[in-house]
Amino acid sequence: MFITDDTLKVTIYWKQFHNGNIKVLTSLDEVEESKRKTFIALVVDLKPMTWKTYNELQRKCTKVMGPGMGEDLDWIKYKEEKMQAVLVGWDAKDKDTKPIPVNKENIFKLHPRIAETILNEYDKITLLGEEEKGN
Repeated sequence: MFITDDTLKVTIYWKQFHNGNIKVLTSLDEVEESKRKTFIALVVDLKPMTWKTYNELQRKCTKVMGPGMGEDLDWIKYKEEKMQAVLVGWDAKDKDTKPIPVNKENIFKLHPRIAETILNEYDKITLLGEEEKGN
């Protein structure tokens, strides 16, 4: 019921091809054993969102549409702000194996497929699902 300071760990697997395309997976179960080593694992630490943070993000990302048109949520800004609010760590390293800090600049350098996968996985593990059968 109450949010703790514990972080949630999510692992994603990615592979970049010679043409620049990238493939991102949340599990290697469907990948042939011999091809699994071609993927790079990225472990991210995500902070659960409190009611306060949730509301602050919505306030920050709400835009007035114009006179008499009401308000709307800027979904692109919301995703950007949400990622910055919840992503608190990762095991990413540069080419010299030095840790890459989690900050706005580096978050904005993420490949879109990696960023979207992180947010999608975050939503999967933090949103309440259906009750288990039999309960």
